[in-house]
Amino acid sequence: MHTFLAVEPCDYEIRGLYRFATLKDTGLAEALADVWPDQPRLLMVAADPADATTTENLALDLASALTKAGRGVGEVRVLEQDTAEHAAPLLAGAQVVVLADGDDEKRAAFYADINLVDCLAAADENVVLIGLDGAALEAAGVAVPVDRAFN
Repeated sequence: MHTFLAVEPCDYEIRGLYRFATLKDTGLAEALADVWPDQPRLLMVAADPADATTTENLALDLASALTKAGRGVGEVRVLEQDTAEHAAPLLAGAQVVVLADGDDEKRAAFYADINLVDCLAAADENVVLIGLDGAALEAAGVAVPVDRAFN
């Protein structure tokens, strides 16, 4: 598994009623170049499973920003309260897994409910895992190499 830490990876530009996301210039896009799959299925794992709207918006913003940075995304899915019963197949089918930032207690309970640690341990070695905060990766039982942390 290719693991990255990307704290608040997006910049936002507001134009009227619309918000446009781009990746911050932290080197993340370049670091992903050698491991990014072609048009991957991206799965955003919620930190607060009851707040699907925030997680969905975050997933779409990040997918848009990654695409603008040359890291195309083929499909976006969200793992939250309403999709939790399908956690194992959703995780198994994702080429990119993103762990949302948020409330530590809610995240820990949700990760335990969906058995995230075991699902990630069984993941394909080519899966790209991006944590949006260090606590998310820690809760998932994953360590990040120092050279793969982007703030």
